[in-house]
Amino acid sequence: MRAPINFLSAVARPRFHPATMAAISLITLAGCAQQQQPGYYEPPKESTLSDARSQAQGRQDTRAPSQLQLGFGKDQTEQSPAETQDQEATESGSADQTNVIRPLREPKTFLGTLPCNMTLQSCSASRFTLTLAPSGEWRARAQPLDGPATNEPFLEQGCWKVIGTEPWRIRLQTRDDTTLSALTFEHNNLLRVNSMNNVEATLPFHLTRQADIDGINELKDQPAMNCRP
Repeated sequence: MRAPINFLSAVARPRFHPATMAAISLITLAGCAQQQQPGYYEPPKESTLSDARSQAQGRQDTRAPSQLQLGFGKDQTEQSPAETQDQEATESGSADQTNVIRPLREPKTFLGTLPCNMTLQSCSASRFTLTLAPSGEWRARAQPLDGPATNEPFLEQGCWKVIGTEPWRIRLQTRDDTTLSALTFEHNNLLRVNSMNNVEATLPFHLTRQADIDGINELKDQPAMNCRP
């Protein structure tokens, strides 16, 4: 009778040489490295959403070029000390008042369409552009939309004055102290036209703030005005 077989001792246990074990370890590590996705070991990049937000904030914080930081008036090359002192005093006074005039702490251009009886343009509706500066100055262009005066825009400039608060209201005065218009800020970027050329508005007419500042360059050679808001 044959003796029973001891399967535990009968199965040959594999034996590996130390050099063989080291080679197997290297192969295993190489295989793991190949399985990782491309860029696995690169530092994480900012998300597209974060990049977009950063770029958007950067665009919002970008200031307009210096030539758009209006104070109107022809560039002055030389000034006497007395003139410089007077101008600095005027600008200081305007700056103090501008701190209160919240909607006009920076130059703004507004645009809208006004009927003929408000612009005196031979009864043609006009595209009305108004630029207001923190210095208290304003410039305007009324461009007729049709008729013989299409190529003859009305141009004017003067000083704006505060005539009310809550909401802010201003009056546009020309160089000869004639009142051109009365306007109300419905909010910082929207003006309601209360009157124009002594014509009271019977319907709601608005001027909307524009993304770009229009310096009304047709008046660029006019001397600066001494305005106090």
